[in-house]
Amino acid sequence: MRKKQFLSLAAASVLALSALAGCGNTAAAPAQNGGADTPAAAETGEGAAETAALPEANHDELYTVDFYDVAANFQGIQPGWYGKIVKDKFNMELNIISPQVSGDGAALYQTRTAAGALGDLVILDNAQMQECVDAGLIYDLSGIIEKYPNLMKFDAQIDAFNKLLGDGTKTYAIPLEMNNNGPTAFRDLHVYSYPRMGWDMYQEAGAPDLKNMDDLLDCLEKIQKAHPMNEKGDPAYAISLWPDWDSQFSENVAQIAKWYGQEVNGSVLIGTDNSIVPLTDEAGSYYRMCKFLFDANQRGLVDPDSATQDWNAVVSKMQDKRIYLYWYSWQYGFWNSPARGEEGVNYVEIPVADTNLFQTGNTYYGDGRVIGVGAQVSEEKLARLMEFLDWYASPEGAQIQHAGTEGLIYTVGDDGKYVMTDAGLVRFAEEVPVPEDQGGGNWNDGNNMINQWIVAGVDVNPDTGEPYSGDLWASTIRKNQTKTTKEWSEKFGAPDDVHYLADKGLMTTVASINIPLDVDTTDISLIRKQCGDLIKDTSWKMVFAANEEEFKSLWEDMCTKLNGFGWDELVKFDTEKYTPVIEARKAAAK
Repeated sequence: MRKKQFLSLAAASVLALSALAGCGNTAAAPAQNGGADTPAAAETGEGAAETAALPEANHDELYTVDFYDVAANFQGIQPGWYGKIVKDKFNMELNIISPQVSGDGAALYQTRTAAGALGDLVILDNAQMQECVDAGLIYDLSGIIEKYPNLMKFDAQIDAFNKLLGDGTKTYAIPLEMNNNGPTAFRDLHVYSYPRMGWDMYQEAGAPDLKNMDDLLDCLEKIQKAHPMNEKGDPAYAISLWPDWDSQFSENVAQIAKWYGQEVNGSVLIGTDNSIVPLTDEAGSYYRMCKFLFDANQRGLVDPDSATQDWNAVVSKMQDKRIYLYWYSWQYGFWNSPARGEEGVNYVEIPVADTNLFQTGNTYYGDGRVIGVGAQVSEEKLARLMEFLDWYASPEGAQIQHAGTEGLIYTVGDDGKYVMTDAGLVRFAEEVPVPEDQGGGNWNDGNNMINQWIVAGVDVNPDTGEPYSGDLWASTIRKNQTKTTKEWSEKFGAPDDVHYLADKGLMTTVASINIPLDVDTTDISLIRKQCGDLIKDTSWKMVFAANEEEFKSLWEDMCTKLNGFGWDELVKFDTEKYTPVIEARKAAAK
C-alpha cells in the first residue's frame, strides 16, 4: 500500500471510530442482540462478500493445530489444565511454534513462509501480517467471520483494522487484546511500566522521596547492601535483566525508556508530545536508560547473569525474592499476595518526581498483534479453527484466560460476582497443584501458553458486570487493601499509582491505536537486521562497560557504524511508517 493511500485510510478510519468511542458498547450491540443469525454491518455495504456456507465442525478426529505464535515463550503441545480444556471442548491440541524460543526466529519465519504454510493459526505483529496477506498466506474470512457472534462483539475494531490490510476490502486478521471501553480509556489499577520495590525494603531504606534516577539507585543500593542474599542464602540483586525478548534493541531498555515520555518503535522514539526522533538521539530516553543501567552496574546492582539468562530464570528469581526492582505491572503476580501485603512485603510503585510516563490507553483497537488462519487449511479444519476462535473471544473463554477455572481459582458468590480463592491469589507466585481430573500438574505450568488473547482483561464480562481480569474484581481489590496499600496511600496521598501519577503530572496517557504499518522493503529489511544486531549487542556492552569513557565510546562507535549501514534511510522509513500512528492518536483523542 502506498504511503498517501495509507495515511488517508488511517485518518478516515480512526476519525470514524473515534466518533463511536463515546458510545460505550454500542458497537457490539448488533451481535449481542441478534446472535449468530444477525447480518453484520460489513455484509450490508455494496460489494460485500456473500456469507459462505461453512460445514459443521466435526470433532471425531483429534486435530493437532500448528500454531505459529510470536508472543509465545513456550514451544510444543499446550500442556496441563488449559490443554485439557481445549482437548475436551474441541478434541484439539495446540502445537505452539514459537520464534522467541526457536533459536533463530527470523530464520524460522522465513523458512515457514517460503514453504507457504506458516501455521494453521498464526499470531503475528501487524507488519508481518501485512506481509503474509500480500504473499497469500492468510485465509480470507470475509463472509465467514460474521457467523461468529463473540467475534462480532468487536466488529468495529476488526473492520477498522482490515480496511487498512491488503486492498482494504477483505477480512484476514483479528486484532488481539481488544476491549469495548473506548480508545482513550485507561482502567487498570496500575500503570504498565514504572519503578516498583518491596514496601518493607523501601521503608527500611528510609522511604526516601525520589527526585530522579540517581535517587532511585541510591535507594536500591541501600536495599542490596542490607540484603545481598535472599532468605535461602542465594545472591540477590537490585536489577536483573534478560536478553531473550530483544528484537531490534534491548527490550529491557525500551520498556523503562517509557518512564521519560518516549516509546521505542523500530529505529525511532515516539514521544508523548507526538514527536518522532531517532533512537540514537543522545537526549532521548533510550540513551538515558542505557546510562541508568550502566550506572546501576557500576554500583554492583545488576545481576551478572543478566546477559545470558532467559525470562524463565528471571521468574524463578522473582519467586525467590532475588530481584529488588520490578517495572512491569504483571510482575506483581510472581510475588504479591494479600498475606504478604499484610506483612508489608508486597512490591509497590515508588514515584520518581522527574518522570513523565508514556502510558497508552487500554487496547481498544488491539495491541499491535493479530491472529489469523493459514490460507492452506481445509474448509473442515477452518470450521474447527473458527469455532475455537469464537470461544476464545467468548465470556467463558476470556474468563478462563484472565482468571482461570471456577472452583480451583475462583468461586461464585451469592450475588453472582466472582471471588478469588486463596490458591487463585497466589497462582503465579507459588505452585498450585491442579487435580488430575482437571489436567494435573502445577497450575502455572499448565497456563495458556498462547500468551495472547482476543479479549483484554479490562473488558467487562456480561455475566458479572466486572472486568475479566481477577485483579480488577471488587472482591480482589478489597482483599488487596492490606497493610502495604494502606501505608502506601498514607505516604503518597492517593488510592493507587494511576491516580498519583496522573494528579502529579508524572504520566501522559496517549490513545491506543492499532493499524497496519508499512512493510519493510528488501533493502530496509537488511538495513534493519544489521542495525538491530548492532544496537542490541552494543546496548548490552554499554550496560557492562568498565567505565564511563568506554560507555560513551561504545555509543559513539555504534552511531558511526549505524551510519555506514544506512541508518538515516531506516530512520526516514520508520518516521514515515509511524506518522499514521501519530495522526490516528490525534484523531482519536479529539
